[in-house]
Amino acid sequence: MNDSLSTTEGAVLGLLATGERSGYELAKLAEAGVAYLWTPSRSQIYKVLPRLEAAGFARVREIEQHGRPDKALYKATSKGLEALREWLEEVEDEPAGGRVVFALKLFFCGLASPATALAHLAAYRAYLTRRLEAYQQLEAGLGDEPRGYAEHVLGHGLARVRATLEWIDETTAAIGTPVRSAST
Repeated sequence: MNDSLSTTEGAVLGLLATGERSGYELAKLAEAGVAYLWTPSRSQIYKVLPRLEAAGFARVREIEQHGRPDKALYKATSKGLEALREWLEEVEDEPAGGRVVFALKLFFCGLASPATALAHLAAYRAYLTRRLEAYQQLEAGLGDEPRGYAEHVLGHGLARVRATLEWIDETTAAIGTPVRSAST
């Protein structure tokens, strides 16, 4: 396994940090907790678990079941928890491959530090500020022509970015260090 965890590996380790679970239980836990941020298929989870075990990030315990296939229960190891903390501490200025993982990492920041959470919020703010500026430039170029569907979708993008910037400000303040308000 390479030095940095993939999003799925990090998220699975984050879920395993709360206790021993089977692949099925991890999928159910993801549905109940992080599904709005990260929605892995069961097959993704089942592919990641043996990789985490092979890297020493998780250990597996087989449970014999009568009348059903045996169950494998996975638990994060101390090495896995350290890898998870390192993954959480990786703050990207520009998400690789367009995938935004700021909120997913923030979800698991209870396993890291408030400083790590604040760093993710600050990076997410900078990312969204750049996006807002790009959207505002597009909007300025529209002129006074009647708006079509593309412009309505642009309005949706503007509204989402502004709302998320407001959420970042509220969350940052709740964690402890206020940031400047969104320039919208």
